[in-house]
Amino acid sequence: MPPTPTPPPRSSATQQFPERPFVDPGVVPALYADQARVRRRSRALLDAKIEGRRVGKLLADLLHTAAPGLATEPAVIADIGCGTGHPTRMLAQRFPHARLLAIDASAPMLRAARAHLREHLATGGHRITYLQADFHHLPLADAAYTAAVAVFCLYHSPHPARAITEIARCLTPSGAAVLATKSADSYHELDKLLVTTGLDPDATRRPSLYETADSARLPELTATALTVQAVLHDRHVFRFRDAHHLADYLITVPKHQLPEPVRTTPGALAVELRRRRGDGPTITTSTITCILARKPSRP
Repeated sequence: MPPTPTPPPRSSATQQFPERPFVDPGVVPALYADQARVRRRSRALLDAKIEGRRVGKLLADLLHTAAPGLATEPAVIADIGCGTGHPTRMLAQRFPHARLLAIDASAPMLRAARAHLREHLATGGHRITYLQADFHHLPLADAAYTAAVAVFCLYHSPHPARAITEIARCLTPSGAAVLATKSADSYHELDKLLVTTGLDPDATRRPSLYETADSARLPELTATALTVQAVLHDRHVFRFRDAHHLADYLITVPKHQLPEPVRTTPGALAVELRRRRGDGPTITTSTITCILARKPSRP
């Protein structure tokens, strides 16, 4: 992955990440090396969620619709960018006869996935193979898996079409894939809040974290290597109950450049949020987009 140019240093003490942290190879590994940060982010969002389907279940439903035989016949399913293993768990439960490949570029995430799946699967996850790999260069043969999912990971690539082409290479002819991303304006209400409170005056001017493969772009990107069969948009709504709950999430967002000491201390950020805008609830939204696609059959 070629390095992304880093913008000039900011003169203030708010510098934290470059302008495009989700595709910067010097930043992305650190975002997932800290498992406590990942858990904090996930827990805060899940606790705030009041509307929207479970993403893991949605993926499994789409795959089952496209290839019902996965539930009853031997198959290989790849979870590209498996993270902490939650989608992998749903796939293992829905498709009990399949062997799963849990693939992620981050060794800490693979360790977290292994621990999660051993804890939550009755089989202990013995049907799962763990593989640390870059999705631009999968160490797999052509047609290595029957189906694949790639959840919230393609926007980490500055050239996601290349990653999709690689995912397609490893699919069997007529194999199914589900790719999931977020809309470019996801959580934009929080950007506006940080501007209004003065905690991050540039928040609304920075590029979206999801811009390289957001909801608007992903269908076209997918079509470069796969045949798109369905595009599903699911609106998610989140309600952070108070300033502390919101602060728990905000300090994990790489887009934001908060001042010291609040950028690393949720308690300090919560105090500032209360002082500047009160302690009431905060609503934010995101659109989750899933693309169901198939690899063309060989002539």
